[in-house]
Amino acid sequence: MASATEIRAWLGLALLLTASALPAAADPAGAPVVVSRVEQAELAAAQSFVGTVYPARISDVGSAVDGRIVHMPVEDGQRVAAGEPIAELLRGLLEIERSGAAAELERRAQVLAELRAGSRPEELDQSRATVAGATARVEYARNRLARLARLAERGTSTEDELLVAQTEVSQAEAQLAGARAALALAEAGPRQEAIAQAAAALAAQEAEVARIDDQLAKHTIRAPFAGWVVERFTEQGQWVARGGLVARIAELDRLEIEIQVPELAIGTLAVGADVRLEIDAAQQQTWIGRLERIVPQADLLSRSFPVKVLLENRVVDGEPVLRGGLLARAWLPVGKTGPATVVPKDALVLGGSQPLVYVVDPAATAGQGTVRPVPVVLGAALAGTVEIRGDLGPGQLVVIRGNERLRPGMQVSYTP
Repeated sequence: MASATEIRAWLGLALLLTASALPAAADPAGAPVVVSRVEQAELAAAQSFVGTVYPARISDVGSAVDGRIVHMPVEDGQRVAAGEPIAELLRGLLEIERSGAAAELERRAQVLAELRAGSRPEELDQSRATVAGATARVEYARNRLARLARLAERGTSTEDELLVAQTEVSQAEAQLAGARAALALAEAGPRQEAIAQAAAALAAQEAEVARIDDQLAKHTIRAPFAGWVVERFTEQGQWVARGGLVARIAELDRLEIEIQVPELAIGTLAVGADVRLEIDAAQQQTWIGRLERIVPQADLLSRSFPVKVLLENRVVDGEPVLRGGLLARAWLPVGKTGPATVVPKDALVLGGSQPLVYVVDPAATAGQGTVRPVPVVLGAALAGTVEIRGDLGPGQLVVIRGNERLRPGMQVSYTP
């Protein structure tokens, strides 16, 4: 009895043959396509190896600070962008500290600006007026002392009055010296040391504001890269300690398939080679990845080496077609070398029940022809080409550009 897979394949082939029998829409010019020839190449026979699908990256995202979770907007299975918040911690006290630190920063900035601006014209006028007043008082005190000295010579002034007048002269001269010094300071402006101290105080306050901002940023936990939330470790309202886990993020736009290859076959593999993959969860699609790296340490029990194949995933309606943990089979060219029929991998039309290529049957007019689909069975991939088995022979023309819009029996104008 035929298996379900074989039945689906025969049904798909019957539909293609039925469609090819229908008349094509008239198109005098023909749809423009690019073609290449089927070739015969020496290729190692492909062998299937079982592997496991892993996300390209997995990150267990934790909290950098202690706090209580007040909002957790993500759910299991949700797609998140790089930098998107996945949890927010309570930060009311930090915001209050931030407001106070910002106000102090503004005050210190104004102090520094005042020092750098120097004395205002009004302050200089005030200092000059003080000097003028002190000069007048000194002149008055000296005149009074001279008058009392003349009176003392005639005996009409006491010695105590003369001493008081001398003291007033000394006091007035001291005030004048102080006023002149204040005027000189006002004219010279602030000391460079005072400006440097104010600048240092401003820088210290800026660092304090930056520290608070850093703490505030840590209270919003963000996704490290674009991916899907595969597990949540906490809930809203719970307390999370520093280093505590919040969610697990997996990057599924790219996948890594790990394959165990025996030691006898590892020597024939090369990094960068194309690898055809079969995945049971997506049997109707064909996948071609790239051999990313070969781990140079074998498992001591099985004597097999881990081989990593990188694969670009497909996202349909916001959901990844392939997910972590799926079973995969990788076809690697590790067998004996022999002749094989190959086509460029761009010639493959995937996504149906069976891979196919569009063959161009040339018309009498050069560069014109009719296309027909030919189902194929895929083998190993090598250097941009894929081994195929089907009703194809070397030299036939297959479409490698524009095949996604073709229908059986369409007229095409092709360019080699």
